[in-house]
Amino acid sequence: MKINIRRGANQIGGSAVELTASNGNRVILDLGLPLDAEKNTPALLPDIVGLTERTPDLLGLFITHAHQDHFALGKHIDPSIPVYMGKATNSLMKASADYGLPGAFAFDNVVEIKGFEPVVVGSFKITPYPVDHAAYESFAFLVEADGKRIFYSGDFRAHGRTSKRTEHLIAEPPKDIDVLLMEGSSIHRLDPDEKFETESELEERFLETFKNTAGLAMAHPSSQNIDRIVTIYRAAKKSGRTLVMSGYTGFIMKSLDNVNIPNFKTFSDVKKLTDKPVGMSHEITAEQIAATPDKYACVIGSKLLPWLESAGLLNPGASYSYSMWSGYKETSAGRVIAKMKDAGVQMADIHTSGHADVPTLRRFVGALKPKILVPIHTFHPEQFQTLFGGLAEVECHKDNEEFEI
Repeated sequence: MKINIRRGANQIGGSAVELTASNGNRVILDLGLPLDAEKNTPALLPDIVGLTERTPDLLGLFITHAHQDHFALGKHIDPSIPVYMGKATNSLMKASADYGLPGAFAFDNVVEIKGFEPVVVGSFKITPYPVDHAAYESFAFLVEADGKRIFYSGDFRAHGRTSKRTEHLIAEPPKDIDVLLMEGSSIHRLDPDEKFETESELEERFLETFKNTAGLAMAHPSSQNIDRIVTIYRAAKKSGRTLVMSGYTGFIMKSLDNVNIPNFKTFSDVKKLTDKPVGMSHEITAEQIAATPDKYACVIGSKLLPWLESAGLLNPGASYSYSMWSGYKETSAGRVIAKMKDAGVQMADIHTSGHADVPTLRRFVGALKPKILVPIHTFHPEQFQTLFGGLAEVECHKDNEEFEI
């Protein structure tokens, strides 16, 4: 079997891996938009034969999770190509497209897959393994062909609300792995022995912030970081505050069809912020919040700012907790942060990574015991030898450098 990391050998985001069996059958694992891309254009597609005009040997695209750096370039592929993904991943993509989110789309030819249930595609047998990540549903893939076994980690961690998924994989790993393609997004962020905060620890920090806020408590996560919104909801509930969210966030929550996910349709203590109520019991306006702001915690984004500002809710008695990757502070979140600072709002950063810390990565490699470990989804592949060389033979490959196992 041949492996070609088309993008991601020395960068985070834009992941794409092409696998070729000895009979010429091919599959692609992820097809993401690079993080530094200004627009999503066909010119960014990796040089893979059959993407825009399908050829018979290209059997399908497998998506690990619903983050744009893993699926978004799929917008430009031939629609006849089968796209394999989980049910929740498909639902999240459809919900974003149905809501009219800029740039959102849904695939035409989706084959829904389930954790631990193998899929046979031509010469390939591909088994999805559920893992913990900042995306609601995330898979790693075991790919078998030509008597070889490749494990592609996708993005994962073990400190989120679904950490048991990763812990199960570590406790009962697939055997006889020839090559492990493992992400290393966070290897440069911490001391090698330091661990990231858990979602449960973040919950306590949110709770403390909400308790110490005299006015409106605001939190700014991604609307698709379901773990984080559950964390914020739990903290709000414990602090005696009602959670308020945008129509879009609520739409995403409801699309998952999970009774345990907070949303304003079925949770009496979750409200939809609107400027034009139509008489629904779950609606609330900024002016209504302003009457008793200490009773509410609001999941916000840039579109809600004018309503909150006009109601006088941005003031020194309010708090704002930034809860996303720090890189967004310089882009999409910058205007929100500037508004908060100008209004004298109390500022906090309450966030943890969607990716594994080094101790978890070490446990992962130690459990899977691959013959060869190949870095992917990292800016620092050269550090893999130092960090993991005692656990497996490390091979660093460049983008578009085909190698055979």
